[in-house]
Amino acid sequence: MQTQVIDAGGRLVLPGFQDAHVHAVEAGINESLSLLPQFGTAAQYRAALQQAVTEQPGSASDWVIGAGVNMAALLETIASPLALIDEEIPHRPAVILDDLGHGAWANSLALAAVGFDQLTDNPPGGIIDVDTSNRLTGIIFESASQNLVDASQPPTTANLDFAYQSFLHVLETFARHGITTISDAGGYWPRGHQQVWARAENENQLSVRANNALYVYPEKEFDQQVAEIIRLRTNDPNALVRFNQVKIYTDGILSQTTAAMLAPYEPAALPALAAPNGFTYFDPTTLNQYAAAFDAAGFQLHFHATGDRGTRLALDAIAHAQTANNSTGKRHRITHVFMVDAADVPRFAQLGVYADFQLTSTSLTDENLADVEFLIGPRAAAYLPARTLLDAGVDLTLSSDFDADELSPFIKIEGVVTRPTQNIPDVATAIRLMTLEPAKLLHHEDKTGSLEIGKLADLIIVDRDILTVPVHQISEAKVLLTLLGGQEVYRAPQFR
Repeated sequence: MQTQVIDAGGRLVLPGFQDAHVHAVEAGINESLSLLPQFGTAAQYRAALQQAVTEQPGSASDWVIGAGVNMAALLETIASPLALIDEEIPHRPAVILDDLGHGAWANSLALAAVGFDQLTDNPPGGIIDVDTSNRLTGIIFESASQNLVDASQPPTTANLDFAYQSFLHVLETFARHGITTISDAGGYWPRGHQQVWARAENENQLSVRANNALYVYPEKEFDQQVAEIIRLRTNDPNALVRFNQVKIYTDGILSQTTAAMLAPYEPAALPALAAPNGFTYFDPTTLNQYAAAFDAAGFQLHFHATGDRGTRLALDAIAHAQTANNSTGKRHRITHVFMVDAADVPRFAQLGVYADFQLTSTSLTDENLADVEFLIGPRAAAYLPARTLLDAGVDLTLSSDFDADELSPFIKIEGVVTRPTQNIPDVATAIRLMTLEPAKLLHHEDKTGSLEIGKLADLIIVDRDILTVPVHQISEAKVLLTLLGGQEVYRAPQFR
């Protein structure tokens, strides 16, 4: 074996960062979507829709796809979003994704393409919005929005090639930020996302290790979906990419009043979108059955949960799976964990469950915290209880939810150690929660996550010592060099 010596010039060397919750393939695709205003007027929405059609020429069967609109603001601003989008895009199916990843705006042709125009009730895991006269508004929430995206992005040769080329740019972004391991939490297998990953590995283009998830759809038939996801599972320890997790949503998000809460939302926030206590994707029995089936098949369970009831449902499902299968040690996890009831805190450690937090810059702004307090009142004091769980001995990781939020590990480190409450105690701990702890979560701490003899050379060189510089300067740090298995995958122009 030939040894290469790299002079770091006295700079800080760290293990590569590991981001256990990103949306890698989606991020690449999203970069090319027509962007609409997050908050706009009718005239601005119309102009943006017209621009989207111009940017995406096609036949009557080709979808127009955009993104960026806040659905709550749209409903407050436009009397009939469906009428508006039908007027601007009458002859092609069109879907505009929201700014939160939990909703979409569709025209009549798009609604008809997935059968939503014929529904008399909400589909499992989804909400079809209607006005006071029970007429469709064109706004779709939660998992039902994924049905529209699936229809708009079928795994054709052209779509897969486009997704692949876009994905390569995302890989460059990861390398530039010193990220050497990720977990792609999208996993929308009907769109062929797993094929994009396989091609990147086959063509030697991967610059990260990846333990990825496959999405569990609430509306699909149980036995068929379980069989198909098991068929797609890959877990070769020698491969860079594996699909060895399932992504299961218990609820939605707080800002949409679809996070499942043990107690109702504050009176001022009502009526909630679904129910006073929020919304769930699955009934508890079905959720437990999925957890047991996939745990038995060897998958790690990756739960999305934001409300305290959503978190409890995920813990209950994990406990059910472990009892049913007499299994432990898989290191299942719950991601987001905006709210955790005090009675459930010790259950994480008892069940060996990881809590995966996204303590990103936008989640910690005064505006966001004020919005949370408006929704749930005094309970907001326990919002994103990272320190509570850390001090309770819970295994914990910090991730980004990219491209829904900020990717930079350095911005995240500065933010989590300077948070007024529920902060991470120090920079060294924050680094560990973004290196060694995700390596443990993903079951390769024997190979990565720390700088030790015998481990793979997944490492980075940083332009300053973030362990000693003033905390407010950490966010300005830059990666100079990123190695994956000793191979250079990124070098900053100024590093020679």
